[in-house]
Amino acid sequence: MKINKTKKKIILAAVELFNESGIHSVRNQDIAEKSGISLSNFNYHYPTKKDLVLAIFDYMTHVLVEDVYGNRKFIMEGEGLLITKSFFVFQQQFSFFFLDTPNIIKAFPEISKLIREQVEEAFKMIKGVNYLAIGMGYMKPEPPEFPGLYDELAAHQWRNTHFWISYARIKGMEDDLILKGMESQFSLIYPYLTEKGIEANKRFLKKLEQGEV
Repeated sequence: MKINKTKKKIILAAVELFNESGIHSVRNQDIAEKSGISLSNFNYHYPTKKDLVLAIFDYMTHVLVEDVYGNRKFIMEGEGLLITKSFFVFQQQFSFFFLDTPNIIKAFPEISKLIREQVEEAFKMIKGVNYLAIGMGYMKPEPPEFPGLYDELAAHQWRNTHFWISYARIKGMEDDLILKGMESQFSLIYPYLTEKGIEANKRFLKKLEQGEV
């Protein structure tokens, strides 16, 4: 994704302010000051707030593809847990979006179709990681008497990750949110794991707690 230096500076400043105060409480003047540029310069690059939000969403999509969905190396090496961890990192980086998704979609309907496409991509990624885990002996095969169970599991996994930061804020959690999010995912998939998968998750969580991953 090619983006000039000033536009990226504005986007990063806006994301930081949105994360602190929410998207609807931040003025363009605030973003310009945070970026170290004049308001007229800001308006030159992003004439309306909608233009800025759409640019931020494009930037988010780029980061998501590069750091999470696009990191096929993790899948090829069987490191599905690193993909989940990468998503929790992404979620913290753009927490404003995950804390206020319905209102952002309502205010900027242009991104609703793109969000639905992202959700579908997320389901494909989660299901792909799960089936890889089955092939590697980390997860139990889907029981034949319950077809579609793992599709439903993927939906639960998506909901757990997408709304994790909202849940954490409501519960008053402030520290180790990535570790706690991974522990929450572990508790969700625990019944579907083999002994090998349980031990792999425990080792990963231990390394994450110690700052080794």
